[in-house]
Amino acid sequence: MSSISTVAGLATDQALLRGRIDTLSRQVATGQRGTVHGALGAEARRAIDLRGEIGRREAYGNAADRALARSGAAATVLARLHDLTAGVSAEAKRAKTLGALAAETLAQSARAALDEAAALLNTRHAGEYLFGGSDVAAPPVPGAATIASGPLAAAIAAAVGTLDASNATAVLADTATAASDPASTPFSAFLEAEGATEARRAVQVAEGERVALGVFAHRDQADAVAGSWGRELLRGLATLAALTPAQAALGTGWTGLLDGVAAGLDGAAQGLAAEQGTLGAAEQRIEAARERHADTLVALRAQLGAVEEVDLAAASAELRQVQSRLEASYEVTGMISRLSLAALLR
Repeated sequence: MSSISTVAGLATDQALLRGRIDTLSRQVATGQRGTVHGALGAEARRAIDLRGEIGRREAYGNAADRALARSGAAATVLARLHDLTAGVSAEAKRAKTLGALAAETLAQSARAALDEAAALLNTRHAGEYLFGGSDVAAPPVPGAATIASGPLAAAIAAAVGTLDASNATAVLADTATAASDPASTPFSAFLEAEGATEARRAVQVAEGERVALGVFAHRDQADAVAGSWGRELLRGLATLAALTPAQAALGTGWTGLLDGVAAGLDGAAQGLAAEQGTLGAAEQRIEAARERHADTLVALRAQLGAVEEVDLAAASAELRQVQSRLEASYEVTGMISRLSLAALLR
């Protein structure tokens, strides 16, 4: 009876050892303590909390990545618009004293710049328009492809066509009116209506922390619609594009108009610089938040690893040890069985 009870005890131990081998083999293969939270025992609650925090931080980091990609695309456009504006303004100032030939060249340059500026304002990133506010599916400048011959250009050309030696101020006022008139404005109905007062697009980079980084084609950093950099830019370019060589002989009318347009373009350039500065500051805040989340994620993942993962070297060593114990147990069982059989045969 003692041999039977000994073998039974060994069988129970062997079953436990086989179970432990299965567990250790799985841990060595996966690096994890178990496949369900229950395998973590008292640490299960902590693992759940850590995973939740990791997910939240990853979401903030992904949002920051998308926002930085979008703002980077916008910054590239703003830089080009600034260079374009400054270049045409300088050309307008030079043209004051260069006569009819300069007028024709200036008009051609302004027309090309007008086409480019309108196209740039319709830049898209990841399928969304960058400068149209929340109306990301519609272009902020609907008639960009034909802006040089569209309602804005026609209305401004009509005003410029009345230029004489003494009415430059009145002509400039008429061009400003055309740029904001609902019948000839270059901007979408959304921007001129709902988008005129909506909040700038922002990204949440942490709990309770949102960073605004939206840029509107028709509004400046003070959120003023009238006289914004985008409106001044398109108005100024359209005005210069409408000039004719004959107008270069109008004396103070010619110089007054060019001075006024150049001043407007310089103001647009300043507005663009302000947009660039504000966008750059927003990018710095977003980047700083992203780095904080990245650093925190390293620590959180290390903590989660300590809870959920096994020490592979230790687990491998224990697996070999348990396998050796099981093999030794099998040998003992075999010896007892042989001895019992020999006693029975005697």
